[in-house]
Amino acid sequence: MEKQMIEENNTYKIRPILINIKNMHEFYEKILLMGYNVKIWNKKEDTKIYKYYLPVIREYMFWSFNVNNKKEFLKMDTETKAAICHNYKCTIFEKDKTQIICFETGIAFIVGDKVEKDIIENSYIKDIEEINIEGNKTYKLSAKEEELYSYILVLYKFILLNKLDKDMENKELFNKNRQVFVKFVQDIYTKRITDSTKGNKDINEWEEKLDIEKLYISVENKFDLLYKNNRLDSHESMFRITIILLIVLIIIGTINLGNWIA
Repeated sequence: MEKQMIEENNTYKIRPILINIKNMHEFYEKILLMGYNVKIWNKKEDTKIYKYYLPVIREYMFWSFNVNNKKEFLKMDTETKAAICHNYKCTIFEKDKTQIICFETGIAFIVGDKVEKDIIENSYIKDIEEINIEGNKTYKLSAKEEELYSYILVLYKFILLNKLDKDMENKELFNKNRQVFVKFVQDIYTKRITDSTKGNKDINEWEEKLDIEKLYISVENKFDLLYKNNRLDSHESMFRITIILLIVLIIIGTINLGNWIA
């Protein structure tokens, strides 16, 4: 039985990349022009995927289950398809046996043995080493297809929290990072991925191995500290403005008093 389960699994190589969020639309256009197509999921053909993931995850990661006419969608021009993809939180592209899974935050994963230089060596790609992840880091997974995307979501949490942990050091980006962090927590971090007992066990093991909870606490602590400091800075600024206004009023009052006496 164990041998049979192993034979049913596929081995996946997964490489994370960072896309400049300002160039997401252009990146989508680029990979579409390279021959990648948007992965259009089908409820009958991909029933294992559809049943494995809870509705909130299907909506988050597999929006193309809702495409009614695959042929008409694929006939659209590149710019239109890229614009549609840009409106969703996650889009999966495929060509031959390679998939590119892109999230709206600029985090993406190349799944497959072939990593084309035109994808990873262009002006749209940021240096992932900036968030303390090896530039050519590759993760490996032996699993069924429906389990692959659970692992991708766990890796996504790991990469995004690493990015936020680094970005939180820049006070000027506080408001932007706060929005990303809150949205991430609401959209995916607190959501259950599947009802599968084995699936949830695997997810817990992957998250423990990557120390995701520790990363989350680090980001949350930095967020709280910056929030408090921002409030203190705001109160201090208001206090300074109030003092300056009082001084100005005193000076004006003194001048008026002097004019009145004269």
